[in-house]
Amino acid sequence: MSNLRMLVTLLVLSLAPYNGAGAQEGLSSLAAIGGARAYSGHEIEFGETRFTLRGVTCPDPTNEDGKRAKALANTFLRMRGTMRCHSSNGSGDCVHRSTSGIRNLSEVMLKTGLCWAGEA
Repeated sequence: MSNLRMLVTLLVLSLAPYNGAGAQEGLSSLAAIGGARAYSGHEIEFGETRFTLRGVTCPDPTNEDGKRAKALANTFLRMRGTMRCHSSNGSGDCVHRSTSGIRNLSEVMLKTGLCWAGEA
């Protein structure tokens, strides 16, 4: 099964809009609609499957920056629109598409300055 490529696709229709600054505060305990949630800023769970964002490392969610990174990832997963998460061999990425454009979770996490490029 390690050579088998896994594709996870989520259709997320949420009432929680993305708003950069507020996204980092107070959402760490909320699960994403559709069963996907951030375990940390760079680890995503969907049902029984957990994968790491390719090329991104975030602080441990037990410290303040790690909590903010996890909250931001959860907010991203709850945005209105179509969410596609692709995972292969334990790493992958999530892409959000809506009328306001296309956003890539890995890029969002790196742009915050809370996370850095590189594998965990």
